[in-house]
Order: sequence, then structure tokens, then C-alpha cells
Amino acid sequence: MSILRFARLFRKDTHGMSAVEFALLLPVMVVMYLGAVEIASGLIAHRKATAVASTAADLASQALVLSNADVNDIFGASRAILAPYDSAGVQIILTSASDQGTGSVRVDWSDGYNISPHAKGSTIEVPDNLVFTNGSVIIAHVKYNYSSTIGEYLTGARLMEDTFYARPRRALLVSRVP
Repeated sequence: MSILRFARLFRKDTHGMSAVEFALLLPVMVVMYLGAVEIASGLIAHRKATAVASTAADLASQALVLSNADVNDIFGASRAILAPYDSAGVQIILTSASDQGTGSVRVDWSDGYNISPHAKGSTIEVPDNLVFTNGSVIIAHVKYNYSSTIGEYLTGARLMEDTFYARPRRALLVSRVP
């Protein structure tokens, strides 16, 4: 059999072509699938971190007075939102800040979970026109280091961070007692 004849037969033979195409496309398809799963999981973790911030601020803004037990309950409920993700490393700062007519917003009280709270009386930055004179706002700031299964080896943990503001519902200022 001559080489030219063998080349013609080889060119016309289509047996195994699908297997070759599949072998070439499989790595691309696997990477695309795992990438989609990682992106979806990261978006869910970010959404849960936002939900933690909104829930903490919302629960605190409904009270007239918060005790240590109330704040611990708020932190516990907020951490439960992160399930099934590990909530051990979540950091939450719950703060009440007000404008007493000075034009600057100052911290009335602040509590932290896995992080130091803001100092009482310190100035805190809030968006313009959020706090009116003699009014207050509850601020919940959440930081969560999300580690995905595959992304942990590629990029390491990703910081998911969000801040939520809520005005007190039943009074001008939510008080804090020990």
C-alpha cells in the first residue's frame, strides 16, 4: 500500500472523530462548569453577607432599648443567615449614631462580634442627608471572608463586605443598656 493511498484512506476515515472532539472539548467544558459553580457560590455568599447586615440593622432598629442579651441574639440570628457557609469568622459591628445638632454624626453606642466596636463619641462617616438633626441611625457593618472550594487554591479567600443603615422605628434613638 502506497503512502498516498494510505493518506487518502486516513482522511476519509471518520471513526473516532467524535471521541477526539470530545477529548479536546472536555477540559474546556469542565472548567466552564466549575467556574459557573464558583461564581454562583460566591454570589450567594455575597448576598448572604448583605442579608446579615440588613437583618442586624433591622432587628436593632425595631427596639426601644437593647440589652447585652438582645445584642447577642441579634448577632446569633445574623450568623444563622450565613448557613451553610461557615460563620465562625464573620465580623459584625452594630452601631447607633446620631447628630446632636453639631453637624457631625457621632457614635452613641457600638457593639462588635469578632471585631472591636467603634468608640463611643467618635465621629463616623455616613451618606449625606441620612441623619437629620437630633435624629439617629443604626449601622450594621459586616465583613466575611469567603473561601470557595476551588478558588481557595487559586485566589485565596475573598472579602465580602457590606454596610446597612436603618432608622429607629419606635423612637428617635435606640438606647443601649448593659
